[in-house]
Amino acid sequence: MKKKVYWLIPFLILGLFLTGCSRNKVYGTVVVSSNNYNQIQTNKKYVNQLLKALEKFDSEKPKTAENIYSAVDKLDKEASKNMNSQNKKALRDVLIDNNKSIKNIIKNAYQNHYGFDDDLSGSISTEFYKAIHLTVKPITKQTANRKKIYNEFIKETKAQQKLNNVGNTQ
Repeated sequence: MKKKVYWLIPFLILGLFLTGCSRNKVYGTVVVSSNNYNQIQTNKKYVNQLLKALEKFDSEKPKTAENIYSAVDKLDKEASKNMNSQNKKALRDVLIDNNKSIKNIIKNAYQNHYGFDDDLSGSISTEFYKAIHLTVKPITKQTANRKKIYNEFIKETKAQQKLNNVGNTQ
């Protein structure tokens, strides 16, 4: 009987350890729940799609603008899942509804056949970073942890480099 118990204890400890590992994940040195970790990964996927579409934008090609509109809509839909109504509205304003939103900036550039310059790229970057701040907000309540997650998110998506390449295909 004692031998069975001694064999059972290591497996019990291992099982408890694995259970603990599967519930919480670490992102940007911050421990987050697995649901929040999955939300971060989903947001990252749609942010990367938006960045890719922005890099390929050409004001002479309507398909490139449509790809950006689609990526913005998907990001808005997926990132706003766990947000309160105030943050959902703020994200929607930054991405779609506001006159300075990413979608409206691209729409204006496409309709007027503007090429990308530093002002236009800077406007998109400003709104883009606001959107990232809003997507990170529901992950944790602590400002310091939010900043760590935000910095890791920007680093992993290579947002700064990709935003600098916006419109270089023209």
